[in-house]
Amino acid sequence: MPIPEAARAALTRLELGVPDAALETLDAYLHRLLEVNQRMNLTAVREHDAAWLRLLVDALTALPGLPGAGADAGELPTGVIDVGSGGGLPGIPLAITRPDLSFTLLEATGKKARFLEETAAALGLANVAVLNARAETAGRDPALRERYGLAVSRAVGPMPVILELTLPLVAVGGRSLCMKGPRAEQELRDSGEALHRLGAGEVAVFDAYPEGFGNDLVVVSVVKASATPKKYPRAPGMPKAEPL
Repeated sequence: MPIPEAARAALTRLELGVPDAALETLDAYLHRLLEVNQRMNLTAVREHDAAWLRLLVDALTALPGLPGAGADAGELPTGVIDVGSGGGLPGIPLAITRPDLSFTLLEATGKKARFLEETAAALGLANVAVLNARAETAGRDPALRERYGLAVSRAVGPMPVILELTLPLVAVGGRSLCMKGPRAEQELRDSGEALHRLGAGEVAVFDAYPEGFGNDLVVVSVVKASATPKKYPRAPGMPKAEPL
């Protein structure tokens, strides 16, 4: 199917700098996602044109927060980890448009992790690695803990849960970038304890879309100011069962 004009217009208006060459790869990813979604629960969006806007364009609104694209990476690691990647959102669209960065897609469900591996291989994404593990386990692994300059997440859970799952993986000075809905401000007000305990610093909230788009997606950026205490993340299931 052709790339919908509404999606092209949105990308142009958002000025995200997505190269034309990436559009075809993005569409190939979307076709694969929607095809496999018929037998595996990857997304509630099932129609091609709607998925371009609600899945791909939404994911690409995180591009300005990536290292080297309006964010000064400095001496930080440039690797990006997508926590709870699911069907590859936002990680795969970001990896397609930023082949200069390395992306790790962290997914706990085995069949979804296999889909991610097969999709990265089919699309020739040499900058993508897939890790089949829970975030609570990954965050305690010395090979992964505080190794990433940026963690991204979408539809993972309330802010206190997201922070406990992402910040242990982020290097001091790095950031957790959370894609949230209109309740983001309220969730942040409920996250004071989590922010304090996990080593968070500056918090910024910005609308992913300018006024007039009719989309209330919000991006929350949390800087990691100090090392996360070793007791976090807690055991698998605890962050969700008993949020900080």
